[in-house]
Amino acid sequence: MTEPANQPSLEPPGDAVKEAKPVGKTWANVAERNLGQLLQGWEAGGITVGLVLSAVLLSVPRAARPVEFPVPLVDTAEAEANRQRSDELADAAERAGLPFETRAVGDVVRRWGAALSSGVGDPEQLNRLTRERVEAALRADQRGALRQLRAVQARMFVRAVRDYDWSGPVPAELRDLGGDFAERARKSGWVERRHCIATDDELAALFGVRWLELTRLRDHVDFRPTLGDWRRYYRFLLLYPEQGGAGAAERRLRYAEALAKRDGDYPIGLVRGTLLLQLGRNQASARELSAHLGQGRGAEWQLRARNYLLSAARDAAEIDEE
Repeated sequence: MTEPANQPSLEPPGDAVKEAKPVGKTWANVAERNLGQLLQGWEAGGITVGLVLSAVLLSVPRAARPVEFPVPLVDTAEAEANRQRSDELADAAERAGLPFETRAVGDVVRRWGAALSSGVGDPEQLNRLTRERVEAALRADQRGALRQLRAVQARMFVRAVRDYDWSGPVPAELRDLGGDFAERARKSGWVERRHCIATDDELAALFGVRWLELTRLRDHVDFRPTLGDWRRYYRFLLLYPEQGGAGAAERRLRYAEALAKRDGDYPIGLVRGTLLLQLGRNQASARELSAHLGQGRGAEWQLRARNYLLSAARDAAEIDEE
């Protein structure tokens, strides 16, 4: 069921911290004992001792507030290939034009944009019109033309965003192609110095997913986004979550869980644990972080995960004491 036309068009980056009280044999106790044994009998200089001590301290978990978490990495070679492929499709559409049935789909996409930007429109009628026109294009075997349409409209959307100075009324082209994108961009902090902070690739990813949602083609075998598309899409939203009723951590949690359904390599346990800790849900955070550490994956984040786990345990203990 499609949401009303005035619903969001997009789905879905102190004070000193007290050290955790040692209980029994802590990591710090073990590190201090091992360091003493290591230096026995040495006539080491101050520099050597300093280097060894620094290395030990850096490897010892220390309770830390959850600030950072992994976001999807962008494969630059895949992104370049995707950009080239999209440019070729858009060039073909601009050079040779598109068949009638496909142009009709492009028209209904613009109608959705106008309705979303104005908050005025009949969702039921637009749903019916969308279904009829997409089915007509598919029956006419215009899958290739529809891919060209998506590419050329994405190009037009990126150009409309770049041409807008963000100081006056939103141009019709940006409203028709982006719907309420301009309003959401301002509200969500995506505009700085009268410029949208999203890269062209990120804008194209945001538009592409929205286009597939509007045309009901997201799950069609010939149109569904690639893993690279999903990573670009959710990377931007995880770094710059949309602003709305829910807080940033809650929105990021939804984005992360949606990405994890499509990306089996994404360390969702670590991300959940970090964001749940930000939300003050310490016991749930500790469970997720413990499970992540038990998997032994993502070595570059292991120390940070242990730091966050210590913070979750400490905060939970302080709550119990109260």
